[in-house]
Amino acid sequence: MNPKDILKLSLQGMSQRKLRTGLTVLTVMIGVATIIALISLVTGVTASITQSLDTIGPTTIYMSASGPDGIFTNAQISEIESLPNVSSVIPMLRFSANITTSTGSSPTTVLGIENSSLESVLGKLDYSSGTLYSDSGTGQALLGYSIANPSSGSAPNIELDQPLYLTGIRTSAGVKTVPIIPTGILGEYGTSFFVDPDTSIFMPLTQAESMINKYSYNVLVIKATSLNSTSALSTLLSDVFGNSATVLSVQSITSTVSSITGTLSLLLGSIGGISLIVAGIGILSIMMVSVSERTKEIGILKSIGFKQRDIMLLFLSEAIMIGVIGGMVGMVAGAGGSYILPALLSSHSTTASAAPSTSSPAVGRGFSGGGSSGFGGRSSGFASSSSGFGSSSSSVSFSPVITVQTLLLAFTIAILISVAAGAYPAWKASKVDPIIALRSE
Repeated sequence: MNPKDILKLSLQGMSQRKLRTGLTVLTVMIGVATIIALISLVTGVTASITQSLDTIGPTTIYMSASGPDGIFTNAQISEIESLPNVSSVIPMLRFSANITTSTGSSPTTVLGIENSSLESVLGKLDYSSGTLYSDSGTGQALLGYSIANPSSGSAPNIELDQPLYLTGIRTSAGVKTVPIIPTGILGEYGTSFFVDPDTSIFMPLTQAESMINKYSYNVLVIKATSLNSTSALSTLLSDVFGNSATVLSVQSITSTVSSITGTLSLLLGSIGGISLIVAGIGILSIMMVSVSERTKEIGILKSIGFKQRDIMLLFLSEAIMIGVIGGMVGMVAGAGGSYILPALLSSHSTTASAAPSTSSPAVGRGFSGGGSSGFGGRSSGFASSSSGFGSSSSSVSFSPVITVQTLLLAFTIAILISVAAGAYPAWKASKVDPIIALRSE
């Protein structure tokens, strides 16, 4: 019997049981779509994080002074510069304040840094409008995109040269208010680490020092001479400063992220695999029922010359067709779902960020947490209230990455499970005695 006839008879058998077949195809589609959507999302997040880290530079090391009063002095910076494999050291002064306009006030992060070092810290300088401040300027500032373009509809956008006030600045002499004028507005950076350009205000380092009456630094950005020496330098800095500073390198984060997302991809892929196993059980069930219902049909086919192999191929092809149709529809649904989910997550994140929060800021976008250490720690993490690197996350910024390998993997698994599920019913159908089958009702 030629394959064309087997395919025709298989489709005819499936069409006679449309509802049952459709539900089984649906279970296969859900499994395939789940695998594709979840793996594509994890791959997208990984790609977004890796791209952000690559922009900053793999030889970059960040140091944050531990505790609210932790500082780095000029003498310590000179000590770091004298260490082997150190290319440069960029000091920064970070503190919290409120940016106040005629329409209201909102919390923000202020970073004092020399204009020549800003590109090394951010990886690139992307302006929405205006220019960079002058190191010798007074009352100048560079605003992050989200600061100048607030997401809430009630707050108007901030324009260049518009007088603003930084309020709630804590100094040794008390709380003070300082006027500033924006010289430029950064473009939208999206996903970022350690320093979040979208939600920060940058100004000359000397200006930041005079604002809070502190002529030392709480954040250092260190560039290693080469990628191979970055890990050794990071370890050396940790040994030198001990508990007085938190050291984190881009290289170590990249390695950690790759490990976590790899495990996450396997976990989420397994969830989709479980869905396909359930679909396989459904195929097994429907094929067993089909063999029972079509016993007389099997007897007729054998009486007109169909061999056991032909009967087996006939029923096995039905199971394969269910897998093929469910797999193809699942690939389309999975690809579409992988783009819908980020939009839903982004909408939820934006809504959540509009609510008041009393927790400390997180590192970059998409990372948050609390406790006494790590990314979200108050005392030593990079998101500490006085010396951390990050600022609060305002959105989930990534796009799914759908690869041919992911599509083929999900489709192949669907076919294999369909074949495995249909093998026994097909074998059982081929062993039916034609005489007994013809006597059956």
